[in-house]
Amino acid sequence: MELDTIIYSRVSTDDQADYGYGRDHQRDVLKAYCKIKNYGIAKEYLEDHSAKNFNRPEWKKLEIYVKANKKGIKRILFTKWDRFSRNMEEAMRVLRKFRDWGIIVNAVEQPLDLSNPNQKVMLSMYLIMPEIENDNISSRTKDGMYRAIKYGAFLGTPPYGFSRVRYGKYASLAPDEDSELLPSIFNKVSLGVESLEGLRKQFRDKGYKKSKATFYKMLRNRVYIGMVKVPEYRKEDSYWIDGLHDAIIDITTFNKVQDVLEGKNRHAKLPSKKNEALPLRGFLECDNCGNTLTGSVSTGNGGKYGYYHCRSNCKTRVSAISIHNVFKAKILNKIKVSDNVFNLYLEIITDVQKAKRGDKGEHIKSLNQKIQETISLIENTEDKYASDKIKEEPFNRMLNRYNTNLMSLRAELEEVKEAKALSVKTIETAVEMIKIIPQLFENGDFDQKVKILGLLFPEKLIISKNECRTKKQNIVIELLTRVNKGLKKFGTKKAIISDGLSTLAPPLRLELRTL
Repeated sequence: MELDTIIYSRVSTDDQADYGYGRDHQRDVLKAYCKIKNYGIAKEYLEDHSAKNFNRPEWKKLEIYVKANKKGIKRILFTKWDRFSRNMEEAMRVLRKFRDWGIIVNAVEQPLDLSNPNQKVMLSMYLIMPEIENDNISSRTKDGMYRAIKYGAFLGTPPYGFSRVRYGKYASLAPDEDSELLPSIFNKVSLGVESLEGLRKQFRDKGYKKSKATFYKMLRNRVYIGMVKVPEYRKEDSYWIDGLHDAIIDITTFNKVQDVLEGKNRHAKLPSKKNEALPLRGFLECDNCGNTLTGSVSTGNGGKYGYYHCRSNCKTRVSAISIHNVFKAKILNKIKVSDNVFNLYLEIITDVQKAKRGDKGEHIKSLNQKIQETISLIENTEDKYASDKIKEEPFNRMLNRYNTNLMSLRAELEEVKEAKALSVKTIETAVEMIKIIPQLFENGDFDQKVKILGLLFPEKLIISKNECRTKKQNIVIELLTRVNKGLKKFGTKKAIISDGLSTLAPPLRLELRTL
């Protein structure tokens, strides 16, 4: 007897493996069939994976074996087609591959002659029905999980400090022994006194072994205040609700922690390069080597002193106080706006915004007109289809095109409606602040100073012990204040007379109104 046949049995659950229509039953059926047909069994494979795809351990072994023995293997047999696959597209791909190898693939209880094209209709039915069943099961499972979460169940991996429990038919959480550390962790963080990384290392010695990323993620997780997140599903947005589990952290402490993480707590020492004594760090360029200067604070002579210094071998090191004095005297205090230029600039910006408001009205009117025209096209197409003037296929194609265009127009209309033009009062307030830039910088906190520097100087300031000069300045500020005239000897770029003010005054570029 020639050993030219492979038999394949598959189940997807332990229950099937042990009871009812399990692997043993399939194997017995296949062996009996081979005995009747006088087929010699070269190899048998027993699988316990899903048939959603062919990424199954035993099937991979089968393919390797067949590929190595293509000349000797004539057929692969299984009991029914759903044992072979529950994915029609994947199944057809595998069948074509084995057909090219000259190997027959068939089900003994649903035999088909695939050399007959008509038999492929039955094959499609055998393959598509299990796929539809899988899709239905998947859909019911997702619906069930969504309903359970909406009830307050927790279905994900339990976060640190929780273990899996059940409340009736719903999966949920319960605090475990690790949860004893959590109140202390959240309380410490809520004070905003110590750095997060320092606290993580402290609690690592007490048993908290998670990574930095996991630590930060834990501090933001609302599961610790007794909530669960209902995910986005079937076009419904995600949202948080009260869960079935008990909270470990009270809401007040949790909110304080969020303030610390968002930087709202001024005393919080979050991982950051902020240092109130070094606002120019990152904006200075070494006059010797061209590298960006960093900064640090040294302790000595009974106090703390800031320095800007270079990382390269040129060893540039300049006192922060002296640099601040030079910057203030030679650059910041030179920013002055004459009343004539100021009034002209204010008038130009106001005119630009008024024009924008007018353009917005015209744009809305135009979009509404296009929307009505598209609706008329849709209605006209529907009337033609109803009166049999156009056939179904072109009707569907036209309707799809019109509806797509209509959705795009409506979305654009909403965007235009929501776009807000600045009021005259807002413009006046923002432009007035240009006059007091030196005072804003002097009195502002670290973040405000950084914003002002970023606005004024798109490129680095070149610094030495007794000198500070600009490489490039915001062209709008330059034209308004004529800083270039006062700082010409320090290398500031000369303003171009032909530059127009109206195009250099976009309101969102001058973020001073937010300071």
